[in-house]
Amino acid sequence: MTPTILLLDDERDNLIILENVIKQLEGQRGVSTVSFTSGRDALGWCCECAPVLCLVDYKMPGMDGLDFISAVRKLPGLETVPIVMITGKTGEKVRACALARGATEFWAKPVDLERLRRKVTAYLK
Repeated sequence: MTPTILLLDDERDNLIILENVIKQLEGQRGVSTVSFTSGRDALGWCCECAPVLCLVDYKMPGMDGLDFISAVRKLPGLETVPIVMITGKTGEKVRACALARGATEFWAKPVDLERLRRKVTAYLK
């Protein structure tokens, strides 16, 4: 089974950027991506499949990133999957909530693409 990175952001342009950066790693790592603009849809996928890493936006309609993280942490086998919240909402309160709910890391937008490459590579090892 091919390792899959879950990407969740309600803005399609952000998903395209993340997909393109990760595709540069795919040939070397044999990794694929799955993208969602809805937290509920992403959670449904997680109930059937197991991502090796989740990159998650905070502010989205319906289920926000915080609720998504909380729900994923309750799924069997996903209690320790790395989850990185990537958001333009960089206040300390949001950061603290994300980490308390189980985010592994919290990054501010715009994301440094070289950092993204390094960190994704590290998580895939």
